[in-house]
Amino acid sequence: MKTIKTDVCVVGAGAGGFGCVYRLLKNGINTVVVEKNKDFGGTAVFCGVDGWEPGVSLDGAHLLLKEKLQKMNQGAAVLEAVPNCNLFFPENGMNWENHSFEQYPWGLSMPSNFHYSDTLKRCRSLRKDGSMKRFQFEGAAMTKAMHQVLAPYQNKLSALFGYEFYACEKSGRNIRSVTVKNGGESIRIVADFYIDATGDIILSREAGCAVAMGSESKYRYQEPSAGEKDSRQMNAVTYVFRVSPAANPNHIDEMPVRYQKVDISAWKAYKMKRTVSCFCLYPNHDINVNMLPTMEGAEYIDFGEAADEVGKARVYSYWKYLQTEKNMNGYSLTKIFSAGVRESYRLIGKYVLNENDVRAGLFSQPKRGRTVAIADHALDVHGTSGMCRELEYPYEIPLECTMPREVDNLFVASRGASFSHIAAASARLTRTILSLGEGVGEYVAEQINSGLYFKNV
Repeated sequence: MKTIKTDVCVVGAGAGGFGCVYRLLKNGINTVVVEKNKDFGGTAVFCGVDGWEPGVSLDGAHLLLKEKLQKMNQGAAVLEAVPNCNLFFPENGMNWENHSFEQYPWGLSMPSNFHYSDTLKRCRSLRKDGSMKRFQFEGAAMTKAMHQVLAPYQNKLSALFGYEFYACEKSGRNIRSVTVKNGGESIRIVADFYIDATGDIILSREAGCAVAMGSESKYRYQEPSAGEKDSRQMNAVTYVFRVSPAANPNHIDEMPVRYQKVDISAWKAYKMKRTVSCFCLYPNHDINVNMLPTMEGAEYIDFGEAADEVGKARVYSYWKYLQTEKNMNGYSLTKIFSAGVRESYRLIGKYVLNENDVRAGLFSQPKRGRTVAIADHALDVHGTSGMCRELEYPYEIPLECTMPREVDNLFVASRGASFSHIAAASARLTRTILSLGEGVGEYVAEQINSGLYFKNV
């Protein structure tokens, strides 16, 4: 088996993984990144969540990526929420109840003349009465931009795309190596630090770290919106899809035969017409359709390998409904992305960010040392027990949310960081996780360059 020795091994190359890699390389740290997909990008590229929702962020790599994207032809655009047919447009009172679902089973955001800085506002105290502004990009353009940002530091980076995490070796409170596989080929990676940037925190789980899945009762963290008991309730899963203008203005897609055989009758009867979508226009005027949701989080877990068949059958059925009953004929379904999972396993780390921290905001929440990210996205849970509650102020995410209690040289930089179910509904957003990854990368680089970690050991 081949062995690679490095300073830091980052497992996962989505937003958090990229943020870590960027900060490590910028600080001169030799880094190996492992990714099961063919390139950087994660959920934002491979699951169709190729836009940044409005939200505050620390300065960092998102500004560099924005600059690269805006220089590309049709690489990105700032979108504005459209009046009347947007769920959270101010005239709708910023809530779902005042939205006409029968007339508009979607919220629409279109390219505008607003600036990128306008997308960095979500909470009430920052946005005041302004409408939502999103930053929409092409997935392939984002991957290209990531490579451009990392280009000056390539001599310090080894990227293993197409490799999946397989196992880890521990000694006491430290990970000594990880093994990754691509088909029949195995590689052992020996590093001083390891960063778990996978959505399902697979490295942390294998290393024996405490994890949570599902929602906690109100007695766990005294969260006012939590239920009486722990449950399997998780944020719902979406199969995002893309539609393009068709040559025939009366075009209606047919469901492929393989999906016609999938039994989705119960879902069609009770949930399909209750589904609402976020429609975001790409720079070329294709539409990104984000069903809210396609299936419940626990349902997705229970379906296992059958989830893709069921999810895509629901997409085709829902799209047929929009085409035949909501005047979306003339468009053609051109791509269904991989499942967009909002929540699964979460670390129970040195500190668990919870609803009280999120609601208290920067000025009132307890201070816990170094801040790795700030955010202000709503507490946004999709599914049967869903909610969307806007915040008054931004809040901070402390470094302790990325630190397991059981392993000293491991950090988590993904949506699986140490958040409660309710807090994760806000903190999970891509731009926030990008910033969180940068914070972790910067901290680890400091430990290596100063030698403090090794002195403490």
